Amino acid sequence: MTEYTWGVYLRPDPVTCKAIADLTELCKRQFGIVSAAAFAPHATLVGAVPSNASADDFIGALDPLLSTTSAFPVYNAGIARMRVTIIYDIDKLESGEKNEPLVQLATDIATAIAPITAYEPDDWTKPLDPATFHAHFSLASHDLNTRKDLREEVEDFLRAIPMDYASHFMADTVTLFRFHSADWNAEWWHDLTWEHVRSWKLRSPVGA
Repeated sequence: MTEYTWGVYLRPDPVTCKAIADLTELCKRQFGIVSAAAFAPHATLVGAVPSNASADDFIGALDPLLSTTSAFPVYNAGIARMRVTIIYDIDKLESGEKNEPLVQLATDIATAIAPITAYEPDDWTKPLDPATFHAHFSLASHDLNTRKDLREEVEDFLRAIPMDYASHFMADTVTLFRFHSADWNAEWWHDLTWEHVRSWKLRSPVGA
């Protein structure tokens, strides 16, 4: 693994950002679950990207795409379970159809940065697979891989909390982060540090 990994994330609306921050902090304080709270509130578009490239390299790869991409609607279906992770589910539109602009944005970002990534066959981090992409905001995540006993309790706890969040918002802000851990092959979320590198405001939709 490279020393740093990178993530290109969709930032939710401010109200949902607060809801995610509050819920992940509650999980940290109540259950000692720290992985989701270690990150800024986000939906991963392309994440855990190993690379020795510089921030300027990433900005140069992303700027032509993100400076010409238009914002689009997102629907938050609320709390759900995705394998062991407990999430706010934003993968589909209110109609139940896949949010194709969200998948396309992730795919386009992965294509744009592909020349500067450093994936290795034996690493746990893998390139984006659009066929398995499921957009979400994590509320409780990696810790639950080893704490099977907490999965139901944490989900019930989160569902019971009255929390304001936007059921509909515009996907209009994409952010580049750089991450560091002393050992990417261990439980890296315990010592994870990150740096906000750059945000892009997507263009207003035609007619908005």
